[in-house]
Amino acid sequence: MKTLRQFVILFLACATAPYVLAWGEEGHRTIGAMVDQLIAGTAAAQHVHELLGDETLSAASVWADAVKGRTNQTEEMLRFKAANPNHSVSHYTDIPFEESKYRDDSIGATQTDVVHAIPACILILQGKPEAQSVFKDVSPRVALRLLIHFVEDIHQPLHVGSGYLDKTTFVDPNGFTGHFSGDLGGNRLLFGGTNGLHYYWDTTVVRADMKQAKVQTPQQFAAYLLAAPEPIWKASGPLLEWDRTWADESLVLSAMVHDVAVTDEDDSQKDDRTGQPRPDWHIKDLSPEYIAWSEKTAEEQITKAAYRLAAMLKTLWPDEK
Repeated sequence: MKTLRQFVILFLACATAPYVLAWGEEGHRTIGAMVDQLIAGTAAAQHVHELLGDETLSAASVWADAVKGRTNQTEEMLRFKAANPNHSVSHYTDIPFEESKYRDDSIGATQTDVVHAIPACILILQGKPEAQSVFKDVSPRVALRLLIHFVEDIHQPLHVGSGYLDKTTFVDPNGFTGHFSGDLGGNRLLFGGTNGLHYYWDTTVVRADMKQAKVQTPQQFAAYLLAAPEPIWKASGPLLEWDRTWADESLVLSAMVHDVAVTDEDDSQKDDRTGQPRPDWHIKDLSPEYIAWSEKTAEEQITKAAYRLAAMLKTLWPDEK
């Protein structure tokens, strides 16, 4: 197991990436590469090829993050953004981690969050775009790219569960009558200076897992994870509701992710849009035990996401009997 000093060195080397990129590029591409292998030779693989051409699922998995940028934007990306200017909110939901299940009426839930975006993509791929209200003018090809990414996102615990604080105390805002502010999926929980807990779960922990596996690329990491025993990942019930089960699972994990010691609140930063104070909170450095648990959990969640996404695509486009 890495020492805390080794972890801090690794984290500082990676701490320049932007917020809210669940699993980072390495994690997303790893899951996509696993699914490329898991659906090979199936009807689902044929449908994917018809939509994406030579674009692999590994490459397609980062499209939904790339479209949030300002450079290297294709005509297809610009059309999508023009029709869906608030698309970035569909990558996550901010349910209080104290809740045991995702609820549509909870603080932090919206009708365009990741729990609603996944079935919306499925409906578009089923040829029923009118049955969903999350996206406008989205082609099946774009819907597939979004689906891949969002299924991956929902398995990152901090893309489902958030903390809400009254000063330095976590509270469940559902029913709480005092003042509170949200940590935006751990983005505002800082340690070691300005290192964010969300970025740690997105990227640092994945890179640590890859280092332990002695691999350097997402394709190599995918092969490593596929060689391990298959995890318990199966979903049941209607396809359009699978993601709610996964959200509930990630929500439980998010409570464990938030098992950190908040030391103080920093109100010195201002929100660029409102000019109002934008609180950050400092937490104690992560313990070696937390780091070891997070590395194990991230690897498990990445693996489950791959098997579940493959199953979803095979259910969408089943093999002929």
